[in-house]
Amino acid sequence: MLIMICLAATAQKKKVGLLRIEPIPEEEVAESVPAAGVADSGSVTIQHIRVQGNHKTKTPIILRELGIYPGEKLRADSITTILDEARQRLVNTSLFLTVRVYLSGLRGRQSDLRVDVTERWYTFPIPVFSLADRNFNVWWVEEHHRLDRINFGVNVYQYNLTGRNDRLALSVQQGYTHRYAITYQLPYFDRKLRQGLGVNIIYSQNRELNYQTSLNKQQYFKQDQFLKKEFSAGIFYTYKKAIRLYHQLSLSYNFQSVADTILRLNPRYFPDDHTTQRYLELSYRFNYNGADQWAYPLEGTTISAQLTRRGFGLLGNINETQLYMKASRYWTLFPKTYLVGGLRGEWITPERQPYFLLRGMGYYEDYLRGLEYYVADADRYGILKTELKREMLAFQVRSSLLPHKFSVVPVRIYAKIFSDLGYAHSLLPGNELLNNKLLYTYGAGLDFVTFYDIHVRVEYSFNQLGEKGLFLHTKAEF
Repeated sequence: MLIMICLAATAQKKKVGLLRIEPIPEEEVAESVPAAGVADSGSVTIQHIRVQGNHKTKTPIILRELGIYPGEKLRADSITTILDEARQRLVNTSLFLTVRVYLSGLRGRQSDLRVDVTERWYTFPIPVFSLADRNFNVWWVEEHHRLDRINFGVNVYQYNLTGRNDRLALSVQQGYTHRYAITYQLPYFDRKLRQGLGVNIIYSQNRELNYQTSLNKQQYFKQDQFLKKEFSAGIFYTYKKAIRLYHQLSLSYNFQSVADTILRLNPRYFPDDHTTQRYLELSYRFNYNGADQWAYPLEGTTISAQLTRRGFGLLGNINETQLYMKASRYWTLFPKTYLVGGLRGEWITPERQPYFLLRGMGYYEDYLRGLEYYVADADRYGILKTELKREMLAFQVRSSLLPHKFSVVPVRIYAKIFSDLGYAHSLLPGNELLNNKLLYTYGAGLDFVTFYDIHVRVEYSFNQLGEKGLFLHTKAEF
């Protein structure tokens, strides 16, 4: 679908049935009004801030993220930059489709500040149709696109529930994994709009289970009865004093049980030959987002780290401390040409852990492009990713079938080349081929980016094993 749109985009403003494809106007790219009429020297004092278009979102929430306050003096020679940064902070809340921040009623060295927003659609009942496997290629090639490895159901997301950017999520899922979950997060509960709270409850069960790894491939066992059941209930506290800085402290109770068949297949799956495990988990997460746009950054820096402690000698025999870190840097080399570098890694102690806690490269988003078919279980690992890309096309699709404020869909397409390095250390590598050695991959691809945080990545990759292939992903890489 996106590739067809790309080809059609070369014909500007060409009608295609009920769709019209056209370039993105420059004024819509900027989305902020320059400070016309302001002298190049001196400063401008903001007297009043007026917000329009927020029918549901509370004005204090917008002012909190705006970061500009009445009485503040703005240097005249940097007003345009300051207003554009404020606009981008509001865009990054994911509350609005469009945001404009500009001076209004300039009177000498005094002015009002206007903020015009168009709110997003906040209720999303989204059908669940997801793969049980780590990525599309594993499901299509290694699992022979088996339908019994598909999850289906419904996720209901209610964003901005009370107008305070709070979120409620309900999930009912069947298929490969039966999963039921409810999560509520209130980002601010104090007058200074810094502290938040949240709760989550999750229950899941499976008839098929990854019980061990051999030759860097996950091994599965399946039966008619449920092999594994999991329950988790937790609370979390958040603190956000600075606009780009975020802290979260979480505490959860976890229960897991497996059929005794699993322990016969892998005695190290759970510790001490027990078919059930109960443990407390305490974690602290730190996140700094200094990027220009959070959904698909092109310039700036992001840093995140999480320290987790599982087991306190109260409920069972779990004993693990885990540190995970991730950092990315984004540069604009030339107009529409960008360089990205990312570093991530994990450290676990003690080194020898039961299999159900042991993860490493190849899981979630921590993989080398070109090694998507493999995993490398490890007690510590590191990954370095680099990417050079250029924006090739930027256009918007208009549709008369959609509501007016959602009728314009912006699309950007980036061509890229990339290379990745990785190393996974294992105390007991066994027959694993990729552990305890330097790994590298490289390739080229296309990124398709549109609003509502939707990304599609098509990549052709090579690895040091002499393998190559086309890979499809639906999340941003860094």
